[in-house]
Amino acid sequence: MIRYYILMKQLTDTDYRQIIKRRDPRYDGRFYCGVTTTKIYCRPVCPARPKFKNIIIYKSPSAAEKAGYRACLRCRPDLAPGCKSIDSGKNIVSNALLLIEESTGSNQSVELLAKTLELSGRHLRRIFDEYLGASPIEIIQTRKLHLAKQLILETEKPIGEIAFATGYSSIRRFNEAFKSSYHIPPSEFRRNKKLPVHKEDEIILNVLVRKPYDFQSVLSFLRRHAAQGIEKVDSHSYERYVPDKNSFATLNVTINKAQDALKISLKGFELNRVCNTLVKIKRLFDVNHNPAHLPESLPTHQAGIRVPGSFDPFEIAVSIILSQLISIKQASQKLFRLIQQFGSPIKDNVIYGFPSPAELMNAEIETIGITKTKATAIRSLSSMVHEGTLHFSYSSDLQKTRKRLLSIKGIGPWTTEMIMMRCFNDADAFPDSDLIVKRALEQKLVDESLWQTNHAYLTHYIWNEFAQTLSKRKQP
Repeated sequence: MIRYYILMKQLTDTDYRQIIKRRDPRYDGRFYCGVTTTKIYCRPVCPARPKFKNIIIYKSPSAAEKAGYRACLRCRPDLAPGCKSIDSGKNIVSNALLLIEESTGSNQSVELLAKTLELSGRHLRRIFDEYLGASPIEIIQTRKLHLAKQLILETEKPIGEIAFATGYSSIRRFNEAFKSSYHIPPSEFRRNKKLPVHKEDEIILNVLVRKPYDFQSVLSFLRRHAAQGIEKVDSHSYERYVPDKNSFATLNVTINKAQDALKISLKGFELNRVCNTLVKIKRLFDVNHNPAHLPESLPTHQAGIRVPGSFDPFEIAVSIILSQLISIKQASQKLFRLIQQFGSPIKDNVIYGFPSPAELMNAEIETIGITKTKATAIRSLSSMVHEGTLHFSYSSDLQKTRKRLLSIKGIGPWTTEMIMMRCFNDADAFPDSDLIVKRALEQKLVDESLWQTNHAYLTHYIWNEFAQTLSKRKQP
């Protein structure tokens, strides 16, 4: 991502003019256009065509809103997907934004954010002002208000409940912040909108995605690797059961083509859990990816490719270790046995909660029929997560995390790259020892040089395009 922030500093008025004129999707999320005549700000891909002399460039939605602009209702910059980092290595700005995303809905302080990034608060504020045109607290505030506005518009939940669920300590403070940004009290804002009608215990929200988005290939991948008793995936939807006290809540994801969005149905969720759940869903479905960054030579039917992430990264990491050197079907069976034996039954021995790191770190995992090496690797991983030496965060240092994973006996390069790809959002993770990937490279079916910084997408492209022809049964 840092590469694009540097680009932004070098762009001239002519560059901006051409980017806006051609609605260049590569710059979507990299800057925003404030229109002085309407006091509305847009994404550079917006269909609107204001005169360039009336446009002011802003580096973030927070900067535009701080200047008194309101979000465009056509391109929805307040609800647009974020910017997935496509450069490996640590980057202060992108890591800080990921940490803010992970904690939206809680009372996060700038001091704690700076401490996590091993910076002083003053240095962090300077960097944010330079690259985003807004302070960390303004970015945090904008994220909270955008979520609150969506909940006001798309649910019937009481405004007071929404205020606390989005991280405000009092209704008064929420009302003041909302009115300050949108020049209208939240109650009046809702009064002017037609609310959708849902079941009492159901929350339905739409999460925007960038086109093209290949929802079917994502579902196919998730269906092949689904955790029985926890997930249910068919050709139309993804469903997951989330433990909640002595029961469970259910989330369901389908595609809303009319709005270029994922339709999220949440049943049995308390409102204060919605924010964190949305972050997990966005990561599972790779919402923040911009397909314009992939090679132009990509076949049309693969242009919307995504790299599925994880809802529960620990669960996915364990499942990847179990899948080493065996078929997907065998791996699914082993995973279900582990869930049955060490997980928590929630309903009629049909729905389960995945075992925690504390439950697996000393468990006799060999009893599910796996090798001692795999069992030891799972126990070691569980211990590291339980003790905090390995933290599943998209802001983690990728190289240090790789070394940490490779230090575990029983975890090799393939397993490490798969975990980095699915659990740490590493767009350049590359399991090049994978059978199908290896054969595709050997037969020069792809030009790897076109995929620098995007090897995870290359991997899924190869699996989608060549898995059947390059499988063991059909060797060249």
